[in-house]
Formats: sequence, structure tokens, C-alpha cells
Amino acid sequence: MRKLVAGLILVSGLVLAEALAAQTVTLDEGTFRVLRRGQESGLETFSIRRNGAGESAVVIAVGRVTQPGETLNSQLQTTGPGLRPSAYEAHVQAPDSMAIAARVIGGRFSARITSKAGEMMREYLASESAVVIDEGFAHQYWFLAQRVGNQGGRVPVIIPRLSRQITATVTSRGTEPVSIAGTRVNGRHFAVTMPNQPERSFWVDDEGRVLRVDIPARNYSAVRAAVPR
Repeated sequence: MRKLVAGLILVSGLVLAEALAAQTVTLDEGTFRVLRRGQESGLETFSIRRNGAGESAVVIAVGRVTQPGETLNSQLQTTGPGLRPSAYEAHVQAPDSMAIAARVIGGRFSARITSKAGEMMREYLASESAVVIDEGFAHQYWFLAQRVGNQGGRVPVIIPRLSRQITATVTSRGTEPVSIAGTRVNGRHFAVTMPNQPERSFWVDDEGRVLRVDIPARNYSAVRAAVPR
């Protein structure tokens, strides 16, 4: 009897472990090389994982950017199949350090911003179909890629470090080769224009994983350090 009970415990433990593992799915993870004026200036490491499915699905994207004199950390949470933002945190460690802690409540993006100047609250519209793309994070374009699919379109974009939501026009530019660690990979090219913001481009693979982000006016590029697997 003791052997039977021990066997049942072992089997139930394995089933539970498999169930817990099945609940969390890695959608993308990796590293970007951050380039300024064509020269490598830092790295961005990130992971995007989903827990659960359907209406109960939660996706959490975590990113860290390190470059001389500045470290950026972010955590974005979305809920449901529509990837609606529900919470966001960002920390900037630099001469002008700041922290953002935000929640989406009742169609509003409510953020507490802490800096050397003190603490302040900001609240602004968060449209149902909005995505979060904060300044300095390339991996967050994954959410924009999921929203526009293959065709592009107009998407509300929340930029927490600017404390605003603006409408982005995303235009498909077709498929182009992207060089990653000496390997040429086909990527879908999208151009993004936003009011009072520099134009930018990003490239994704067939699974929507971000390969490259360019903002020419800021001499900024982020390129995957290795081909996604």
C-alpha cells in the first residue's frame, strides 16, 4: 500500500509539474545589440511570456537595456487574447533617474512618476486597441506587430515616458533581408509615423518576432544579436 501511495504521489507530482510548465509559453526572448551612429553602445535583453489562454491569458514582457551611463528596466503586462495593456513599470537609472508605475483602469492609463523633482500623477486615455511602446525598448514592437498583422494600419500607441497616447500609422513595406550576426534573414518591414515623433522602422520574422528597429533621426538601431529560434 505504501508503494502504491508513493507511486500515486509521484505520478500526480509529475502531472502537476507538466501542467504548470504547459501554462507558461515563451513567445520570444533574446538580446538586441543597441547601435548609436552605427557603433554598438549597449545591449537590450528581454523575454515575452504568456501564462494561461483565452480571456484569462496574461502576457508579461520584461526588458533591460544597459549602455554607458544609463540602465533601463521595464515590465509590461497585457491581458486577454487582444493583448490589452493592464500594468506597466519602468525604471531609468541615469543622471536623470525616474520610475513609472502604471495601471490601466476603466479606459485610462494612470501612472505614478517618481524623479528627483518629486512624485507626480499622470492620467490619460488608454484606447481599447492601444499598445505600449516606451522610449528605448525595441522588444515592445512585438506588440505592435501582433496588432497590425501583415497589412499595417492605424494604432493608438501609449508612450509612458512621454505621458501620452498618440495614433501611429503603420505602413507595410514588404519583405526585405535583415543581417543578423552575419546571417541574412527575411523580415517584414513596417514604417511607423506618429505626430511630432521621428519616423521609425521595424522588421519582424514570420512569427512576428522583432528582428530590427531603426530610428534614423536619433541615430538609433537595435538589431538581434542572434537569429531567433
